Amino acid sequence: MQSFVASNVTTAMAANPIHVNSDTRFFEDSFGRTVLFHGVNAVYKMAPYIPSDGEFDPNKSLNDQDIADLRRWGMNFVRLGVMWEAVERERGIYDDAYLDKVETLINKLGEAGIYTLVDAHQDVFARTMCGEGIPDFYAKEVIGENPSCISPFFDFLLEPLYKRLGVCIDMNDYHYQHDENDDPLISDCLNVGFGTYYHTK
Repeated sequence: MQSFVASNVTTAMAANPIHVNSDTRFFEDSFGRTVLFHGVNAVYKMAPYIPSDGEFDPNKSLNDQDIADLRRWGMNFVRLGVMWEAVERERGIYDDAYLDKVETLINKLGEAGIYTLVDAHQDVFARTMCGEGIPDFYAKEVIGENPSCISPFFDFLLEPLYKRLGVCIDMNDYHYQHDENDDPLISDCLNVGFGTYYHTK
C-alpha cells in the first residue's frame, strides 16, 4: 500500500520543464510560476563517485526511500556531483556505465519532482594535491610543467615571505604517506583544512 501511494504521489509531482525569465532573472515553470529551489548536496568525492541506491546510509545513500523523504520534507532540488575523474578514469577512455547511473538517478529524482543541478565538482584541483576533480594523469602532467607557484624571476624575493605566510607550500613539505597512485593518503590530507591546500604548489 505504501509503495502504491508513493508511486501515485511521484507521478503527480513529476518535475516540469523550467526556464529562466530574462526580465525577472527568476526560474519559471511551464505555467509561468516562479520556482524556488531548496534541497541538498549529494557530492561523493571518492569511488564510486555517486550515491548508493542500496540500503539506507545517512552519509552515502540516495535510494527510493531517501528520495521519498526529500519530497516529504519539502525538498525539490539536489546538487549532484558528477566528477571528471569518474567520467574519464583513463586518458581518453570514458566510463559510460558511470554516466548511465548518473542519468538513471537524475531521471528518478525528476519523476519525484526533484530538479538536479549537475555539478562538475572540483576542490583544490586534484587528488595529487589532497583535492579532487581533475583526473590524476592530467593534474600531474600540469604540475610537472609548472612546479612553482612563484615566478622564477621573483623567487629570491618572494619565496621566503610566502613561506613565512604559509603560502606556496610544496606538497612534499607535509611529509604525507602516499598510496599506490603516488597520491597523499586521504587520512593524512584530513589533518589540515582543505582550503589550506589552495596555497600549495
